[in-house]
Parts: sequence; C-alpha cells; structure tokens
Amino acid sequence: MAVFVQNALGFLIQLFPCALMIFLPFPQEACRFPRRRIFAWMTFISAVLALVFSAVLCLRDVDRYPKHIVISNPFMSAAVLLILAAYIWLVREALMKKVLVFFTVLFYAVTEFVLVNVIQAVINPAGLATTAYTYTGSYLLLYAVTTALLLPLMLGAVLRPLKEYIQEIEPRNMQREFSIAILSTLAYFIMIICCDTVIGKAGYFAYFLLPMLFLTLNQILIYWLLFRESVRRRRDSEQRQAMEIQQIQYEKIIGDMENTRRMRHDLRHHYNSLNDMLDRGQLSEMKAYLSGVIDTTVRRDTEVYCGNMTVNGLLQYYIGLARDEDIRCEVCAECGDLAVEPADLTVLFGNAMENAINACRKCPENRWISVQAGTVQGSFAVEISNSCKSVRMNRHFQNAGGFSPAEAFLSGETGGGYGLRSIAHTAQKYGGSAGFRFNAEKEVFTARIRLNMRADM
Repeated sequence: MAVFVQNALGFLIQLFPCALMIFLPFPQEACRFPRRRIFAWMTFISAVLALVFSAVLCLRDVDRYPKHIVISNPFMSAAVLLILAAYIWLVREALMKKVLVFFTVLFYAVTEFVLVNVIQAVINPAGLATTAYTYTGSYLLLYAVTTALLLPLMLGAVLRPLKEYIQEIEPRNMQREFSIAILSTLAYFIMIICCDTVIGKAGYFAYFLLPMLFLTLNQILIYWLLFRESVRRRRDSEQRQAMEIQQIQYEKIIGDMENTRRMRHDLRHHYNSLNDMLDRGQLSEMKAYLSGVIDTTVRRDTEVYCGNMTVNGLLQYYIGLARDEDIRCEVCAECGDLAVEPADLTVLFGNAMENAINACRKCPENRWISVQAGTVQGSFAVEISNSCKSVRMNRHFQNAGGFSPAEAFLSGETGGGYGLRSIAHTAQKYGGSAGFRFNAEKEVFTARIRLNMRADM
C-alpha cells in the first residue's frame, strides 16, 4: 500500500502543476469554458491518471527494472499527450502560442526532473539505477521540495511576463522567430533521448548537466525573441495610437471649420430672406421663418451625452458622423470624472465608433448604433453595438460562442479586426479586458470593454 501511495503522489506532483500552468497565460476570453471548471477537470484527470499509473506499476515486480521502463515511459508520454490534446481544444488561440506555452511548461517539468536526479545521483549514486522509474521515499521527498521551490519561481518569473508577451504577439508577424524557438526545443528533447541512449547511466553528470546547459541557452533564446517582438509590437501600437489620436483631432478641426463655413453661408441666406420679408412688411412670415431657423440651429455639437468632457466630445463627433450617414444612434452614457487618460479614451471610443460606422455603411437598411457607457462597481464599462452584415473570423475562433478576443477577428473587413487590438491593448493597460462578438443571425456586432478604476491611475 505504501508503494502504491508513493507512486501515485510522485506522479501527481509531477503532472498536476503542469496540467494547470499551461492555461494560466491565456485570458478567460480565450478559453471555451470558465477557468474554474477547466481547473477542476484538470485536477480530476491528473488524480485519475496518477492512481491508474500507480496501480499498473504495482502489478509488476518492483525489483525488475526493465519492465518499469516499458511501463513508465509510455504511460507518462500518453498522459502528457492526453493533457496536450485537451489543452489544444480548450484554448481558442493561435496554435503557435499554445505550443510555445506548452514547451515552456514542459521545460519546467524537465528542469525539475533533471534537478531531482542530479541531487539523487550525488546523495545515492548506487540507488539511481534501481529507483529511476519508481517513486521511492527519497524521490518523493525531492520532488515535493523542488516543486515547492521551482513552482513559485515559474509562476512569478516566467508565466507572468509570458502572459503579457503572449497577448502582444501576433504569430503571423513572427513566423521565423517561432520556428527557431520550436526547432531549438525539439533539438533539446532529441538531445535528451540521445544522452539517455548513448551515454546511459554510466555518466550521470554528462547525462543531466549537458541537457541542463542546453536548456538554459534555449530558454534565453526563446525569451529574447519574445521580448524583442513584444517591445517592437508595443512600440508600433503606441505609435499607431498616437497617429490615430492626431487623425481624429485633425478630422474634428476640419469638421468644425466646414461647419463654420456652412453656417456663415446659411446665415447670409437667412439675412437676405429676412431682409426681403421686412421690406415687404411680412411680419408674421418673418416670425414663422425665425422659429424654423431656431429649431434647425440646435446642432449636434451642443448635445450633452455625459459629464465627462472627453467622452462627450468624442460622442458628439462620431454621432454626428453617423447621422450624416443616416445611421440611427442611441446613447446612454453616465460617466463623470474618470481615472483614464484622454488619449486612451480617444483610442477606445475612436476605434469602436469608426468600426461601427464602417459596418453600418455596408448595411443597405436598418442602420443603427447603440452606445452604453458608465461606471459599474469600480469599473468603467462600455458596450457599443451596431448593425453588421459580416466579419472575417480567425479560423481558430469560427465556432466560438460568446465574446472573443481581438485576435478572433481579421483586419480588412467591416466590423472586425480594424483597431480591435488597440482597444484590447488599452483595456489591458488599465487591468481590464475587451471582448467582441458577432451575431450572424441577428447581424449585430458588439464590442464590450471594461477598465478597472484604481486610485493609483
């Protein structure tokens, strides 16, 4: 019974953290089910696999070492493949991103394995040959200690920055970098197998330390490529946002100048008409004419949608553009002072409203835009819906239900893709999130944005 428990616990300590960590770098929007449910199922699957592994292993004679190789290696490989298949299906992201995260977590497992065996080889070299494929008391203790030391380091120093890099990276723009990282990782595992086959157990330190050195170099290469690409994309995103803000401001200035020129032209006609009526003594007609002019001079830039000057100005501008396109608009905005940079509000509302207007232009009828914005439980929430005929979806998100991340929509088609990544990047800057959904049956595209309002912002 003791051997059964030891083997089950040892297998669980190795497998269970890895089964959970592969999901951590991805946001909830990229998962098919709630993360709590996924974690619960991964816990259950890991426990079942550990029990089955120990039960099968105990059916063999513990003293007959070759049979444990036959049992342990295929079973462990099958368990890893099972977790990998579930992970690929549960996460709706680009395959390269999922492979990169999987390899990173696999590096953690290999590092732990190497570290445990190096320590065991130093403590008890003679016992390595008879216990390498079973979890004896010393092995179980070593795995527990190394997990307690390596797991927090993995979560804080590796997975946390990896989560930010993964959100910044666009796989299509870095095919070469991903290919180098994957090929170097495959070379590492080939080296592990060659060391196991050629060197064998004759040289413990050559078997463990050489792959460890290669592992270190490989990890440095991967994260250097990731960091370089992430910095480049972040810089490009900030430059694009600055250009978008300047473009919006320029268009608003040009629009105001056109409005002023048109108002002067109209005012001259009004004066001439009133002068003619006055010369003819048509006072009642003058009064009726003036009433009509007053009603039509309530222009869109005098409308007040909310108490926040930046949001109100953006809504005035884009609602005015929409109405010029005969697009019906409904606005419900309740927001005053916000701990959000005006430039970031411009990026959010500018991109979302431009997408909405562009989508409505493609609709032959029933053009409409609905804007809802306000503070809810310490967060600034925005939901913009509009009529939309079609979008181009990333094939990895074709059958996705609910709201999807910006990566689900491709650029170059009305309603999705254009500017969505800028919106998502700005939401993440404030610890929030951005989700997008296209309802093909109702022909409605919806952008839902949430920003956390914190005192330090």
